Amino acid sequence: MISGNMAGILVLLLTSIIMVLIVSSERIKELWKFGVAGGLVVALILVYLMQNVLGFWAFINVDIINVAGIPILLSTAWIPAVITFGYLITKYHEITLMSVIIFIFPLSAVVVHYIFINFGLLQYSHWNLFYTFLTSLVIHLGLTAYLYMSDQLPNSAKI
Repeated sequence: MISGNMAGILVLLLTSIIMVLIVSSERIKELWKFGVAGGLVVALILVYLMQNVLGFWAFINVDIINVAGIPILLSTAWIPAVITFGYLITKYHEITLMSVIIFIFPLSAVVVHYIFINFGLLQYSHWNLFYTFLTSLVIHLGLTAYLYMSDQLPNSAKI
């Protein structure tokens, strides 16, 4: 069972380990700003809007560091996740594989939310896991569009 207030640090640790295992240290340095902007900043804005403004989500004892009810370590976990996403989406040239990558990350967000809901760490109000998937998919398509527009995708992947 996930101990109170420890879920955020566990997710941060897990996403960091996955990043270190998959992404070279050189690529981590290259993608750091992308990870901070597309991960942390987007996560903070998203949680603020979904929880504090719209009331669709409510995180409950999920993190040891909270600011205005926003779980900071959980939000920070999106930095290594987005760095890993950026690395994988720029590494592969096949549209089919890129599409799989684009779908895996939103599915992972759904799995995390599902686990949090089952452990009583997250409550939805007029929201559901499908909406979480769609929201995350739009975010990852936006991240991919940024990489495309900044000429960071492989040439053969461009349509």
